[in-house]
Amino acid sequence: MSLHARRISIGFIFLLLFALQTVAQIETTREKIFVHFDKTTYTNTELVWFTGYLTGASADRAVRHEVLSLALIRDVDSVVIKQDKYLMENGLTMGCMLLPDSLIAGNYHFLATTNLVKAGIPDVVFIQPILIKTNLDPPFNASIKFMNQEKSANIHELLLAVTTKDARFLPGPVDVAYKYGKLLKKTKTNVSGELLFTVREQPDITDPNLYAKLSFGKDSSFVNIPLPVSIKKAKVNFYPEGGHLVDQISGRIAWEVKDQQSATVTVKAQLFQDHKVIDTIETNAYGIGKFILTPNKNSTYSVKLMHSGFADSIYQLPPILKNGLGISIAKAAVKDTLQVIIRSSMPQQIRLHIGDANQSYPATEIRINEGRKLIKFPLDGVPKGLHTITFSDSLGRPLAERMFFAKYDPVKNLEIRTDKQSYATRQKVTLKLNLVGADTVGLVSIACVQDNRISSKMANDIESYTYLNSELTNLPLAVNGRGIEDRQYMEDILLTRGWRKYLWLEKNKSDVKEDDSLNFKIVIKRAGKKLKKPVSISYFNDKGVGILSTNSDGEVTLTTDALLTEFGKKFSLLAGNAADPDYQIEIKDPYVANNGRYAKLYNVEQRLIPTAVQNNSVLAINSKEKVNRLQEVVIKKSNDQSINFQERARGTNACGDYVCTSNILNCPNHFGSSGNTQPVTGKQYRNPQTQSFSIYNGCTIVTKKVKITNLDPIYTQKAYYVNDFADPQESAFVSTIYWDHARVVKLQPQEITFFTSDITGKFRVVVQGLSNNDVLYGQYDFEVKNK
Repeated sequence: MSLHARRISIGFIFLLLFALQTVAQIETTREKIFVHFDKTTYTNTELVWFTGYLTGASADRAVRHEVLSLALIRDVDSVVIKQDKYLMENGLTMGCMLLPDSLIAGNYHFLATTNLVKAGIPDVVFIQPILIKTNLDPPFNASIKFMNQEKSANIHELLLAVTTKDARFLPGPVDVAYKYGKLLKKTKTNVSGELLFTVREQPDITDPNLYAKLSFGKDSSFVNIPLPVSIKKAKVNFYPEGGHLVDQISGRIAWEVKDQQSATVTVKAQLFQDHKVIDTIETNAYGIGKFILTPNKNSTYSVKLMHSGFADSIYQLPPILKNGLGISIAKAAVKDTLQVIIRSSMPQQIRLHIGDANQSYPATEIRINEGRKLIKFPLDGVPKGLHTITFSDSLGRPLAERMFFAKYDPVKNLEIRTDKQSYATRQKVTLKLNLVGADTVGLVSIACVQDNRISSKMANDIESYTYLNSELTNLPLAVNGRGIEDRQYMEDILLTRGWRKYLWLEKNKSDVKEDDSLNFKIVIKRAGKKLKKPVSISYFNDKGVGILSTNSDGEVTLTTDALLTEFGKKFSLLAGNAADPDYQIEIKDPYVANNGRYAKLYNVEQRLIPTAVQNNSVLAINSKEKVNRLQEVVIKKSNDQSINFQERARGTNACGDYVCTSNILNCPNHFGSSGNTQPVTGKQYRNPQTQSFSIYNGCTIVTKKVKITNLDPIYTQKAYYVNDFADPQESAFVSTIYWDHARVVKLQPQEITFFTSDITGKFRVVVQGLSNNDVLYGQYDFEVKNK
């Protein structure tokens, strides 16, 4: 099947899934986008493979999302390092991004949005933290360490040292810019490459790291070190079940302890009534604990931490209401029935209803007497996911509420297995994949990568994101695998993360305005002046040549179809008469401007303090696992303005075509490699998708020297080439050994084959996507050993 035909088939299946999910009422609370990346740790010059899934949208809404914008952003300064655009069809997008060779090692994140915005805010946003390691030796050695402490305990003395790679002095001082909390300072090292400086501790700082950027000539590097906090403060929150403490109503109270860096704290404490200890309580690994209390309005209650490391240790419980309603839900993550115990301080008529962001189900009125009442709610018509049950008085005023998770049933819906559990290097792997359970058809992306390239701190999966992470803020990092599979984890967060934490409330505030689609515009001027009549524009891409016409002001809007270009190929513009050098082309790319703004607007949620990097060599990849480095794209200064000259990757011809050392035309595994050569017209080369040989028909370009402008197009899908690593002379240190953008899966098992590389150790298969009933996720591990 050709790539075009496969795209049509996949698009039809994905559109069908949208329709089936709507009928099955499993739409999520709002439109979201989830992007499955092949891993979370990359090196410079690697290809990043990804598939994006739009969920919670009708088929009509899905087709309006036409473009995915993907920006790579550096965490330390929110600078956009690289950005590309990709075609989105029927809520599905597939592509890859080539990471720059000059990328500095450190923490980054991908920011994914689409062409739909509302009041300057993107309709959907997805953020994926990643770590960049380098397979290059650092340009210079840099380290930072503590020296002697000053007399004052809250002043730290540090030494920053920079040398050449062979431990010699650099020819001159190094520029240093360091940041700690609100402190930003620029300085230089001495001629020996050392900087001795002091920093005063800042109170209530959320990130204790001091970050330093070192620059020498064109080379840069980063180091960071966490400064000790002399005065620690605990953040203690109390969450009475239902929302309030009510006089003489027994109820469960959850409490949560974090430090000032928002790290969870496992601690014991004493519970006081007035000045008397009435209980000893504790928090678990998530910093969450629970206790039962029957409050007395005439008493005060407090908790004293049994921990010497915190400056403040006594915390007051919330005030006690004279009258009210108490509720108790023993299991809030339930499959089909929710059981609620209601306790009232007086007889009253109450209304109760279940709702989420999409809809509120019909309210029910009941009469309760003073005391206890058990109510059971069948959840047959309630879709899977987070909901709240709210109790109100006869005037509609809320009395109590509780979050619960409907249709909770953590069972696997994918069966993944290989023909063996252990393989040798460069050996064939046969993977079998099929659906299990109620699902009958699905569409998934598949990655098989080196296990240490997937960080548990950064990993994201479509199920956890769809039902938890995109709806609730500040979730603790799951201790054992995925939190959504851990019932205790689910019960803890449902008790401590109420509806006020829902992201959809902020989302709905902006729903008063209709969303707009971003437009890509071109403005033509002549000799710096505005045009008075239309002019023609020629554009050149991998499909050939096209003609556009501006309006009388010299403006034209480029459609998505016009901008579509195969990944790695260029898109060029020529205005007016080719012999007229006075035309200037101004490109108004709204995605570039928006990504710069989004980078400052959306921050990565830090669930853990960033790891210290006291020596810049720690972010270099293990020498035994060096990947095949794609060579840096070298742009040489030239007066040549012919079509397709600018930014040509090494070994490519004017059309962007190249042949790798294995005689493969446009081999995706060797884009920009130093061994690439230009194809010769009339010779046969292997096709990376079909593996068959075909004759190269040549490259037709505009050879006349003309003034042209290149722009960043919208890329179409690039197929992943499964390498068999048959050439023993070619190194095979590849960490992603298999990727499939979109594969249709059914109940019948299907076989997928690929090959191990020269990297040994544990490898992980990750499969995720959508089915006709739900989202899909599964993973599987195997070992690779030396021959």
